[in-house]
Amino acid sequence: MAKLTMLGVGHSEAIAHWNNNALITANGRRLLIDAGYTIKFALRDQGLTLADIDSIFITHVHADHCFGLERFAYECRFRYGTRPRLLLPPGVYEELWEHTLKGVMGQVGEGPATLADYFEVERLAGGDFEFEGVQLSYFQNCHTPDKPSYGLMMNGHLLFSGDTRAIPDIVTRLQPRTILHDCTLSPWNPVHASLSELREQYTVEQCQRMWLMSYEDHWQDHEQAVAEVFAGFARQGQAFDL
Repeated sequence: MAKLTMLGVGHSEAIAHWNNNALITANGRRLLIDAGYTIKFALRDQGLTLADIDSIFITHVHADHCFGLERFAYECRFRYGTRPRLLLPPGVYEELWEHTLKGVMGQVGEGPATLADYFEVERLAGGDFEFEGVQLSYFQNCHTPDKPSYGLMMNGHLLFSGDTRAIPDIVTRLQPRTILHDCTLSPWNPVHASLSELREQYTVEQCQRMWLMSYEDHWQDHEQAVAEVFAGFARQGQAFDL
């Protein structure tokens, strides 16, 4: 059975539970959702290495979601001899290569290099794609203004918000049975949803189906209050059936 495993659940500043990255496993193959700078530690905790990843989907270009790609690129090419598939939704390629990775990966011992020298790059269009029978739909969320940033709907019932403020219109339209939603424990944040924003923007029933992710290290201070309203805090290593 296909499943989604949370490799990490941490906010960009968190050090206790790795970057908020996840892994889809289906038919013995693995699709990584984001590759932040803690990805090697997160995979190690699941008994995996970079060589065990077949495909990678990047939700947006921030360090805790894409800086691990440098390690993927070098180690897969020069150590493992593999070339993972890299799935990029609209607008992400330009930010990822031209403005982020090219400075460190654009030149190797053999000479100039492109992103396609390290990965099998697939620039997505149309909103839908498939991985080993798992049907995925990506949508623009509400993170940094004017920045390509995406969430995912999986097999029509699990919504992975990506980094975002509240997106009640999208959640209501898609009607997922399970929601994994970005959350900051700060009283307010311009690019992440606070607990109060989640309570105010979503219905009681939607909150009860909502697991919170991408939170800070002091999450236990809020554990009881969260349990009263939401499904709870998603935890590192927690798996969800797809």
